[in-house]
Amino acid sequence: MKSKWLHRKGREKLILFCNGWGMDEIPLHPLVSRDWDVVMFCNYVDLVPDIDLNSLFGSYKEIVLISWSMGVWAGQHLFAAHQGKLSGSLAVNGTLCPIHDRLGIPEDVVRSTLARFDEKGRLKFYHRMCRDRGLYRSFLANQPGRSLVEQKRELTQLLETVHCDPDEEPIYHRVLVADHDFIMPTANQLNYWPEKKIKRVDGYHFLFYAYQSWDELAGEAKG
Repeated sequence: MKSKWLHRKGREKLILFCNGWGMDEIPLHPLVSRDWDVVMFCNYVDLVPDIDLNSLFGSYKEIVLISWSMGVWAGQHLFAAHQGKLSGSLAVNGTLCPIHDRLGIPEDVVRSTLARFDEKGRLKFYHRMCRDRGLYRSFLANQPGRSLVEQKRELTQLLETVHCDPDEEPIYHRVLVADHDFIMPTANQLNYWPEKKIKRVDGYHFLFYAYQSWDELAGEAKG
């Protein structure tokens, strides 16, 4: 697993962001941050952070967790032991059962994605994330810089290591669910999360360009 500082200006507040599969920091460049430092985690070939989490939690007065897609599962395992130190936590288009026929992405879809993951298949996946033509163009202008080999390795590892415990207590207090998610099916997300935690929004799997800043997303995490 890798970490990357997206915004670091010695602020007193920190956003921990767990990115989705195959992603890096580039798609997030359009998001500004006024009041928060932001550190991103990605590339879940393992869940061993390359940064000292205890040091992070000791360095900020306020911390929120925002996780997206496969990152929702990763964030649970990374930060469950620290949940008492979080002032807010938000799951975006993801569940703790991210590879699951009823509660996540159906397993045969994940395996099919991996089997067909060449340059054409990658663009098809990005299009399914965005759907809207304008959103897709914007995403391609900021698409991840990761190699096909690296992305395939990550997905292979996720298929081997992701497990589902429907009774696991989530660390997420709030959940954003897009009405038109063609990656993590909307219906499956609704099957997983308690209704009281859910905020449904008009959008697709990649929601981030509906926001201008990390400050707005932090507001969603804190409710």
